[in-house]
Amino acid sequence: ELARGLAERFDLPAEEGGELTRIAQYAALMKGSGPLYDELHELLAARAAATSIHRFFAALPRVLRERGVPQQLIVTTSYDLALEEAFLAEGEEFDVVSYLAAGRNRGKFCHFGPDGTVRVIDVPNMYATELELERRTVILKLHGGVDPAPERDWESFVITEDDYIDYLPQSDLATAVPVGLAARLRRSHFLFLGYGMREWNLRLVLNRLWAGAPLNYRSWAVAPAAGPVERAFWRGRDVELLEASLEEYVDSLARHAGVGVEALQ
Repeated sequence: ELARGLAERFDLPAEEGGELTRIAQYAALMKGSGPLYDELHELLAARAAATSIHRFFAALPRVLRERGVPQQLIVTTSYDLALEEAFLAEGEEFDVVSYLAAGRNRGKFCHFGPDGTVRVIDVPNMYATELELERRTVILKLHGGVDPAPERDWESFVITEDDYIDYLPQSDLATAVPVGLAARLRRSHFLFLGYGMREWNLRLVLNRLWAGAPLNYRSWAVAPAAGPVERAFWRGRDVELLEASLEEYVDSLARHAGVGVEALQ
């Protein structure tokens, strides 16, 4: 959807293909990163409505508090604010840690606190007490995203081919994120929702995250349909593939976790 929108707005020649990274690269080269960011901001603002999947994650903090267990670390490559909107609608506090792909702090993450403050994370291995996974959900945005503030000072997108080539150069993701999040990433089960391993940019992120090693904890991926190549990719990562629609899976998971179905409506 985002690729189609950019292709239309930048009059993409048919021979350039339909891949998002390729379209964004064309726009940045032909028109500049400023116009590309302007169009992304407008397109993403129009599709920020939360779905039942976003609402499920926003409804979980109450259940987790009742059971006395830590809150979620939600890792996403989405650029929009649908997840944040769902948490706000539930009245739940959360932290956002988002990647900066441009500007003087390029290659670092910044922290958006629930009180509205924003801080660049200059020394990840010293950034520990500022994020409290025992109390609040943390949303880790690996590819940056929209900044809703009028100034858009912190708006950043990993979206062009060059962005992916330059993504976390000479480093792996676990050394770039705050130390507490890195520890959680190393010692967690993962549930992948809606990601296709055939997409090279996702595999690049996973390589940055785990340095090419298999996951240490049993993990699962949910996809509505998967061909033999997709299955082989997940199998190579020791991730169990579950073929189901995301909505049906999350609805079932919500009932199992004790989240009322009405909370997803």
